[in-house]
Amino acid sequence: MRILLLRHYPPLEGPSMRAFADQIAAGLRGRGYRVQEITAPVLLGRILPTSHVVAKWLGYCDQFLIFPPLLLLRVHLLPRETLCVMADQALGPWMPWLGGRPHVVHCHDLLAMDSALGLQPFHRMSSSGRWYQHWIRRGFRRATCFLSVSAATQEALNRHLLNRPSLSAVVYNPLSSRFVVLCRDECESRLSALPGIDQQPFLLHIGCVWYKNRRGVMAIWEHLYRLGYAQHLVLVGALDSSIQAWLNQRPHLKPLLHVFNYATDDIVVALYNRASALLFPSHAEGFGWPILEALACGCPVITTNRPPMTEVGGEAITTIPPAPSPPEPLDSWALDAADQVQKVLSRSVVEQERVRQLGFAHARGFQHETWLDQLEHHYQQALALQQRPRCAA
Repeated sequence: MRILLLRHYPPLEGPSMRAFADQIAAGLRGRGYRVQEITAPVLLGRILPTSHVVAKWLGYCDQFLIFPPLLLLRVHLLPRETLCVMADQALGPWMPWLGGRPHVVHCHDLLAMDSALGLQPFHRMSSSGRWYQHWIRRGFRRATCFLSVSAATQEALNRHLLNRPSLSAVVYNPLSSRFVVLCRDECESRLSALPGIDQQPFLLHIGCVWYKNRRGVMAIWEHLYRLGYAQHLVLVGALDSSIQAWLNQRPHLKPLLHVFNYATDDIVVALYNRASALLFPSHAEGFGWPILEALACGCPVITTNRPPMTEVGGEAITTIPPAPSPPEPLDSWALDAADQVQKVLSRSVVEQERVRQLGFAHARGFQHETWLDQLEHHYQQALALQQRPRCAA
């Protein structure tokens, strides 16, 4: 079996999506498959720096003017037993260009698409964003084989499809081997470059996009402070203006807050190892990477009691109800959630170790080789389902 892997335009391919596509390519090549990769070439998009106002439009030219005929030619020249793999459902606009070739579409989350349809009360999308999501959906609806990173994503996908797919399966993401328990010296060495953390106990939150519920994190933290738990809070991801305004009204909390706009994986692993708990009350997720990463590092997790958070965390997590939709106030919800956090922080040494072991055992279920086994199986299944028989001579 040969594979043509469609990837995002390089300047727009985020770290997690780049890592995912790299894992597919490297993993299947390691098993003897011939994997070709294709994406829009960065030609006009390299003329100006990305900060320039015109750079975005030059990138559009690369993606939507130069790339289509290149893709069409590549697909036309493909050997018969080739499976076209889209690394992300957001590549859906290119589905019609595959000319009915056997294919698989990987689905990570449908949150932007749900927002475009008004199904996410916490996020409003611009008219251009809604149009673009409509174009994506129109494209991937022509596909017949899908692999979703969680049952929650699969369920969301089903809401957007017009017809029952030939293949729709859940394949959970694999956990990177980088996320492990560190010795104390290694942990402190990695964190020595971060100002202000020192030996202070802290809660950790990762991510700043709307569905991470950063506002809910701050409200829970404030109530925890009022309950007498002067935990510092470490945020990975920049503050937006609304959170900054909230913080300006609470100057007593500022010395306890540490914000890092960006952190390497090495730093994130050390933060998981040192944190009192990961506070992760997301409105929604496609998969929920930080939950699994934290468990593998022995960090307690407090997250929302809905999938996929419950899928990824299993029995090892502490759950709280989802935050109320606007315009309902957050205060009562945040107070109840802070009480749950307090219980986690007050666990006995024996209970802490019991929960840590649950987390380690659960995280071991997300092995890279198991993931590759599943990919291999479903890719072969998709190819067999879609191959057209040769015409009789």
